[in-house]
Amino acid sequence: MMLSSLVTNHKAPKARFTPGLFLLLLIIFIWLGQYKPTYGLTGLGVTLVVTAILVEANRDRIWDMYRKSYKKQKGLMGILSKPNKIYYTLNVFFLWPIVFLVGLVSLFVAYQLS
Repeated sequence: MMLSSLVTNHKAPKARFTPGLFLLLLIIFIWLGQYKPTYGLTGLGVTLVVTAILVEANRDRIWDMYRKSYKKQKGLMGILSKPNKIYYTLNVFFLWPIVFLVGLVSLFVAYQLS
């Protein structure tokens, strides 16, 4: 019984804190940038680059989860929150690459300031 529990694949819990953690890190590094610009820009750049890479790497899973959760949703049914392939395409090919580039620019500026 004990050995079988080692090889059994259990379902991993969903990460529900990730968007809040992203916003918290952005706020912390923007605040830190007021006092120590190099640290703030470095933290902001790393946060933006890592988040953009994770979103791009998991884009299909995120899209599938959003479509499934939209069907179960009771409140925000509407034109702007409805899963639309155009919004998905804009996010994947326009928004997140720009976030990645802003992160790289932030890292470059932090390097120039140091």
